[in-house]
Amino acid sequence: MKHVKEYTRKSIHLIFGIFFLALIYFLGTNLSVQIISACLILGIIVSLLIKNKIKIPFLGKIVESVERENEKKFPGTAAIMFFISAIILLVIFQNDKTIVLAALSVQVFADAFAAIIGITFGKTKILGKKTLEGSAACFVVALLCISYFYPIHIALIAAIVATIIELIPLDDNLWVPLFTATVLKLIA
Repeated sequence: MKHVKEYTRKSIHLIFGIFFLALIYFLGTNLSVQIISACLILGIIVSLLIKNKIKIPFLGKIVESVERENEKKFPGTAAIMFFISAIILLVIFQNDKTIVLAALSVQVFADAFAAIIGITFGKTKILGKKTLEGSAACFVVALLCISYFYPIHIALIAAIVATIIELIPLDDNLWVPLFTATVLKLIA
């Protein structure tokens, strides 16, 4: 049952992530930051309502069904951190949509595949619950995502950094996109 919950969580992660990437691609950074900021405010309100045991049809069930145990103190923490990261990137790199799309695509796709591969095939523990197999998947998918936007030598360095940040015990929804974008800005 635990794996089903994580697969569901990552499916939702992918759906919302792809939606935000499409939003940024088609609407640009300025309008996207406004829409994602509105989503952040709505997300915080929903989280506070759920935390205070106020029933919210549909949304409440979704959040409760995919929330990890360590996130129950403030429901929706992962999504909120992703929104914050996206907003920071959209503000800092408002004139460079490519960096924003590359960094967020790493979080959307590499994070999801790292978890799915790690849960399904992971045997070699390397740090906490993280597995070599999940980290390898993270690296390969990050490399593919970034190499869509940048030359392979740049993508390789940024993918290594993204994989290391995803591996260490930080909130990857916040830090992976920020570190990836910073590396891309410095070396591209």
